[in-house]
Amino acid sequence: MTRRFEDQVLIVTGGGSGLAAALARRYSSEGGRVAIIDMDLSRAQAVAQDCPGSLALSADVSQEDQVQAAVEQAHRQLGRIDAAFHAAGHADFGPIETWSLERWNRMLGVHLGGTFLMCKHVLPIMRAQGGGAIVNVASIAALVAQPFNAPYGAAKGAIIGFSRQLALEAAPLVRVNVVAPGRIRTGMTVPLWQQRGGGNLQTGEAQAAAMNMLKRVGEPEDIVGPVTFLLSRDAAFMTGTYLTPDGGETSL
Repeated sequence: MTRRFEDQVLIVTGGGSGLAAALARRYSSEGGRVAIIDMDLSRAQAVAQDCPGSLALSADVSQEDQVQAAVEQAHRQLGRIDAAFHAAGHADFGPIETWSLERWNRMLGVHLGGTFLMCKHVLPIMRAQGGGAIVNVASIAALVAQPFNAPYGAAKGAIIGFSRQLALEAAPLVRVNVVAPGRIRTGMTVPLWQQRGGGNLQTGEAQAAAMNMLKRVGEPEDIVGPVTFLLSRDAAFMTGTYLTPDGGETSL
């Protein structure tokens, strides 16, 4: 394994599971330290145990005081913040007429608001250090229409737009990019697939896999490669763009 992130620090949200947990472990294995933020502190602590020199923190990313406190503690204890990955989110679907304004605002507050707040508070630290890299998480739902998914797609589409604008504002010292994954096996998607499979996870997973060219669902590790590339110096000339590791689904 290479040591691309030797002496560097990554901060992740949603770090207790899924994509962010897998990224934390990979970043650590390549020499970095990680500040792992999750609403469930015990889950963040479990991931931190696999990442030497790392830190577990609890925060609701939709609450600015909690985000600011977590970022400040991470910076204080780990000494710097070189990279950031904002993956905190939740799944919620249904016909638009069944949505309340409160439910809509929660979707945008966690996904888009949480991304905004994390970027707002890490960007000054990165600028003061002389550079950094941010990767925000969207979804192919931002790019293609899906049944009963308008609020989630709106939030993820807004993340792409926000990140493109922020890339200009943050340049030239800080790069800002987005990863827009396809159907990935995580704690958020497995219950959904099981439900759509009539209680049978294999049936639901097969339905999801049939939607892309590679005829399988992705694993968190399938997203970690593109993200570590975007966070590394290998992507030093990339900002304001997005990658879509989706098994080719958006090309069909």
